[in-house]
Amino acid sequence: MRDDPLEAETAELRVEPVDDDARARLSDYVCSLGGSVERELQFGGVVVALDETNVSALCEFDGIERIETVDTLGY
Repeated sequence: MRDDPLEAETAELRVEPVDDDARARLSDYVCSLGGSVERELQFGGVVVALDETNVSALCEFDGIERIETVDTLGY
């Protein structure tokens, strides 16, 4: 998905920020990529939705501890 994104496909990802400050910045960053924060999860994680073509940019965001696909985890 990061290396070979599909055009016009949406990715739903579970993102775990490193701390509360990173979490606050993450929402704005995801929105700047044309995505949205879909819901809050326990222990500080969030589910985000964005175009697959922007997954690589999300991975470059400073302050993310982990990114996983929602489908893999069953959220």
